Amino acid sequence: MHVPLSRPRSPVNYLRSLVAFVVPALAGIAILLTGPLWNRNGARNLATRVIGRWGTALAGIEPVISDPTDAADHRPAVVVFNHQSGVDPVLLCALLRGNVVGVSKESLRRHPVLGPLLTLADTVFVDRSAGVGPEALAPARKALERGLAVAIAPEGHRQHRLGAFREGAVQLARQAHVQLVPVILHDSAKILPPGTSVMRPDRVHISVLEPLDPFQTSTSELEQLYHAHLGDHRAGARHASAGRGNSPG
Repeated sequence: MHVPLSRPRSPVNYLRSLVAFVVPALAGIAILLTGPLWNRNGARNLATRVIGRWGTALAGIEPVISDPTDAADHRPAVVVFNHQSGVDPVLLCALLRGNVVGVSKESLRRHPVLGPLLTLADTVFVDRSAGVGPEALAPARKALERGLAVAIAPEGHRQHRLGAFREGAVQLARQAHVQLVPVILHDSAKILPPGTSVMRPDRVHISVLEPLDPFQTSTSELEQLYHAHLGDHRAGARHASAGRGNSPG
């Protein structure tokens, strides 16, 4: 069911945003803290599913996923995604569901809520100012060797429009001899645009493409692939909107 838009700054959306951020994060921390008592990887997978399901449900987000080849289930792999919004990690949790670790900027380690959550989830923290070289991504290679997926945004930070891709994702896939799985987030920026803290409920369209051989795919070719698919989706959305506007009644 499509969730109708409400005013982005309404009190309902403020409360929804707070609950959708705090409740899944605290639940994830509680689950991950119990990991050493039973199964660390199992705890991380459960936390991933809880954050994905609860985060989208509480925020009123409806993910619309196109994954004709079930590429999101491919392990091990470097999962590449375009970073539009602060809600993107929740969408990735909903999509990937488990056996995945993320790559995040170093500054989030100091966040009072996200810092403990990401640390307990074995997130790979990188200092962008120092560059993302082989040493910085060594923990990510170890995760791939354990059969996990590693989710990384080659843009390096959130951008409403697609930014320039950096080399780290393709280099990591080549070093670990695993495939790249492109995940395209088409419109997550409308849920939580950069620089804002209030979410608005709506659909988010996600495309998962077939895995790519990193030795046959350059970073520039990967970036152009994203430009093409994002452009096609925008054109289709404009065409659909124009069709609704011209319909009788």
